[in-house]
Amino acid sequence: MIFLRFSLLTAALFASFNANADDIESITVLGKSAVANASHGGIDVKLLPINVHVVNRDEIERIRFVDPNELLDRIPGETQVRNLRIPNGSKGYTIVLVDSMPIENPYGGATSRLTRLNTADIERVEIYKGPSSALFGNNAFGGVVNLITRGTPTEYSHKVHVESGDHGRVRYGIDSEGLLGDVGYVFNANSRKIDGLRAEGKDDKDQLSSKFSYDFNDNTSLISRVEYLDEDTVTRGDLTTAQIDDDKTQAGSLSSSEQVKQALAAFKLSHEFDDATLEVSLANRLHKAIGVSRYRGPKDTRDRGIMAKINYIQQLDSGNFVIGSEHYNGNEDVKAFGRKDLAMTGAYTSQFNEFEDLAFFYQQHWQINNQWSLDAGARYEKISLAATQGGERQRVEFDDISPKLGISCQLNSDNRLWLGLSQGFYAPHLDDVYSTDADSSNPNLSPEKSNNIELGLRGHIGNFSYDSSLYVNRISDYLVEQEFVRGDGSEYQRVTNAGQVSIRGLETVLEYRLHQDWRLSLTHTYTDNTYDKFVQSTVGASDDLSGKVLRRSPAHHYNARVAWNPLEGLNIELEGDFYSSYFADHQNSPESKFKRDERINLRVNYQYNEYWKFWINGLNLTDTLEDRATYSRGKMKFRTIDGRTLYAGLSYEF
Repeated sequence: MIFLRFSLLTAALFASFNANADDIESITVLGKSAVANASHGGIDVKLLPINVHVVNRDEIERIRFVDPNELLDRIPGETQVRNLRIPNGSKGYTIVLVDSMPIENPYGGATSRLTRLNTADIERVEIYKGPSSALFGNNAFGGVVNLITRGTPTEYSHKVHVESGDHGRVRYGIDSEGLLGDVGYVFNANSRKIDGLRAEGKDDKDQLSSKFSYDFNDNTSLISRVEYLDEDTVTRGDLTTAQIDDDKTQAGSLSSSEQVKQALAAFKLSHEFDDATLEVSLANRLHKAIGVSRYRGPKDTRDRGIMAKINYIQQLDSGNFVIGSEHYNGNEDVKAFGRKDLAMTGAYTSQFNEFEDLAFFYQQHWQINNQWSLDAGARYEKISLAATQGGERQRVEFDDISPKLGISCQLNSDNRLWLGLSQGFYAPHLDDVYSTDADSSNPNLSPEKSNNIELGLRGHIGNFSYDSSLYVNRISDYLVEQEFVRGDGSEYQRVTNAGQVSIRGLETVLEYRLHQDWRLSLTHTYTDNTYDKFVQSTVGASDDLSGKVLRRSPAHHYNARVAWNPLEGLNIELEGDFYSSYFADHQNSPESKFKRDERINLRVNYQYNEYWKFWINGLNLTDTLEDRATYSRGKMKFRTIDGRTLYAGLSYEF
């Protein structure tokens, strides 16, 4: 039935209009339109010895993602667990930025944080891999997702849009941009409600954002931006295969929920000198959340983060250099209630957490000649962690400097070879250093160290475009939780630096333009993520994970897309997403091996004239439900996703 409805829509469009193919350059992460205006430290991102991909506004509007994986599946290096490249959900190896500023705790970021920001206000998304740049935090072992918000225009434009579909999906909103005297502005307000497949599930969100820009003169400008989020989510726990077969819509026994209210105000003052640019940025975020996890009682959290950044770019005859400083200061006031106290009226424990990240960075780009260029830099960071509980204050500090080096060779006018070397470090959590159990405390913990090397090749040959990189990231002093035995025979757990992990992979994007109206794209990720050494427990040798593959590390991930422009204004894209099998536990038990079924998406977008736009999209046409597996205590459980989803929408711009 779903294919019939798509066929009828396509047939109707063919019958109504004459074929006049338009360019599909925007349906790509390699095309010129994708990287337009994307620079890093004042240098075009594709000229740097860094693995970076860019998704532009046209593609974002076609995808209209709710789940961040809808976007990140198209980018090599995406994992199923929070971070780029490294499938460890307990660590902040991925930093999410807005306009190059970490408005949340840089150690608390994850790819899932994309949903906390107003996706309707994104101009492009830049994805950088590994701790490759001195301009980003040293804990970005996986990488950085930098959301660039829309710029202010010089002409008026207004748009309203509405969308509806399966699983109670409703989205609507309004956009407005233009000039108020000498002040440019962009405003967006939108709302969404999605019930989802599972009973009692919820994904409701109201957002608004606005940006204002003012030019004091030809050289000095001020940009201010405010954003507000009101979010209410309920996520159901994992199900077994038997439960899915019995009733795939059942709630299950466990769930997590969170009610979030978040406000952001950011400012950026820029001044252009004859051959330099000075930027001063400031952001303040207030975050309030009431949440219940699957395993703990409700928490009432008040979180505030203040971010300041100074960035100076000096142009040179043979390149440029960037020097600057960042300072993030955040605190979190937490009230934790008993597990059954859902009304939060009883006794609670209180804790006040503080996080501070002070950084200084320098990065320089030399254009040695027409063929060779060199990039070098370093980033110093000092991480301060503190907590107050029961009147007792604990504090710990870590600091380090991480160098970065890269060299690029322009093989010819269309192809470029590059090599990047970089280091990073990741500080332990305060709870890992100090624990209420004296045996579990470990004041001698050291930060993790990352040594990353990457070799890349990008360019195009005729209608064939490619971007590929081979990387090895070795993480030493890897923070792990080990089990020990006391003298009385009782067991306890302590975080140590006992592990070492090698993260290896090959990431590739290939695109081929068959014709003006057709484009084929393939994204491929190959990984080999292994424990070089790690004994999980001193109790038994069976817990030696040395040589084991990190759980949820499929060797291959493919994302294939076919885009077609049969008529002027009509884009049709068929997407397939495929994973190879992986182990769902740390021990690599044969019983834990799991392979997610393929997922097929179809997106049809039609621009009728300069005012009207229509779309009808089908997600997960294969009705794949078992998305991610966990194997524990001899039982396999699955995180489920919404099955086959059809939705349609329209917008009117005036």
